[in-house]
Amino acid sequence: MDLEEIKNKAGFHDLAHIPLTVLTEMEVILAARREAGERLDIEPKDDRSRYDFRAVFPAGRSVYVAFEQIPFERKLSAPRAGYGRLAGISRDVDYHLLLKHKIEVLQALLEEADPTIRCHRQIDTGPLYERGFAARTGRGFIGRNGNFIHRELGSYVTIGLLLVDRDCDGAAEIETCRCGSCMRCVRACPGGAIDPSGRLSPTRCRSWLSQKRGPLSEREREILADSLYGCDICQAVCPFNADIPARFQTKNPRTYIPLDEVEAQSNRTFRENFGHMSGAWRGARQWKKNAEYIRAYFKDRKR
Repeated sequence: MDLEEIKNKAGFHDLAHIPLTVLTEMEVILAARREAGERLDIEPKDDRSRYDFRAVFPAGRSVYVAFEQIPFERKLSAPRAGYGRLAGISRDVDYHLLLKHKIEVLQALLEEADPTIRCHRQIDTGPLYERGFAARTGRGFIGRNGNFIHRELGSYVTIGLLLVDRDCDGAAEIETCRCGSCMRCVRACPGGAIDPSGRLSPTRCRSWLSQKRGPLSEREREILADSLYGCDICQAVCPFNADIPARFQTKNPRTYIPLDEVEAQSNRTFRENFGHMSGAWRGARQWKKNAEYIRAYFKDRKR
């Protein structure tokens, strides 16, 4: 069974198969962020597990890299008083569930053809840096904003990995950044988190601040603005996303959530009403904290 047939049977938006390599460039990036005090509390403590597949799956020889597009807006709409905004990644069914199912189908197909094959799955929650492997597939590159930009799907993609203990015929070569002199994401980022050199300061990223535990500083609250979860600004202004086709079939997308609705949730009802969204993993308390800050944001806008 060839790769295209596997892709179609499992229902992936795109699928690549490349040899496993150590992500040496990530080792340098992590060291620099650690020195600058910009490591996030959700990141694995073991740096090696981020860039060296052998720390996670020593038997690995190659990796299937799966791409799934998420919902997106062609142009970001204006803030709506009394509402919190969700980024595209959390507007519909949790992409973890979609990719998990499709990668399970992929694994079943491989095991059917080769019962002795050994596999290791990762869908976002594992330590390995998925974008580093994606950049080696020939399907796109890592842009100045740190997002992987797929040649056909744009940067509104999530990435899943299936490591296997079998070789493959493909090559793993990094595609260099094609952003050139474009600085749209640098200028648009509300927290100034994107350096022109391509270095991202995650502690100033709105998406991260919407997930950060504990109280936010005044400056962090300004950056958060109306974000209940996530941020799409650096992607919305990216020219590579201008003409991409919408592949994700939305079922019940929600871009704005009434703050009253968020504040009325118990832990149980939150799981029932929002548990199918990827942003729900931070829990009701996080969303309620953000809702409080968003109310203050709209109050300040009236002054």
